[in-house]
Amino acid sequence: MNERGHLSTETLDLLALSALAATDAQLAQGHLSGCGTCKRRWDELNEDKQRFEQFVFPRTLASVEARARKGSSAWSALAARWRMLVPALGLAAAGVIAVVVIPRGSVQTPYVGVKGGPSMEVVARRGETQFPVREGSHLKARDQIRFVVDPAGAKYLLIASRDGNGTLSVYFPYNGAQSAPLMENRQELPNSIELDGVTGPERLYAFFSDAPLKTDDVKSELSKHSDKLDGIPGVKEAVIREFVKDPQ
Repeated sequence: MNERGHLSTETLDLLALSALAATDAQLAQGHLSGCGTCKRRWDELNEDKQRFEQFVFPRTLASVEARARKGSSAWSALAARWRMLVPALGLAAAGVIAVVVIPRGSVQTPYVGVKGGPSMEVVARRGETQFPVREGSHLKARDQIRFVVDPAGAKYLLIASRDGNGTLSVYFPYNGAQSAPLMENRQELPNSIELDGVTGPERLYAFFSDAPLKTDDVKSELSKHSDKLDGIPGVKEAVIREFVKDPQ
């Protein structure tokens, strides 16, 4: 709730992404059923998403992909335009385009993952507050993060992390020796990760595959390269997300 007793914009965004905890989602739905102001905002959010998917996205997809393929300078311009578009449409509409996806076989070439491809969303909790983790978000030690993924046909997933000290960890399955199986549909992964006190940029890697990947193989390749991911056998697609961890 915000100071006026209504659902916050972030709560509505997370609800649209099915990223709220079950209890929080029930509370939000209950509030919507009795609050005309929030119900209107909820309806507008869904209408914006529908308009974006029906009219804006089909017209801009070709140019987005073409600019992304041109290299980092074009990608920077695209990212700047996208950051302007996100607040106007809300996080749910922005979900039509996933975070950066690097298909196996490409080398350090940005690619915009479109709706239908594997995707990963990160949600943070700080105390009683939940918020989506966007590219470049600032988090703190003891924040808890959890993951919502859409496998888009992939059968297994391994999520690794490289913290500000360069230390590699496996977040899903936590400290696991290999990838974990996924359900077929969009899902929230079990458990959450409490961030430690290491500050600086932290990069998350979500490796989708059709067969289990060995953690040692993934760590070995990541220890050599941070962006060149085509050397990991069996990776179907890799999704990367980066945030910054500030001092407590």
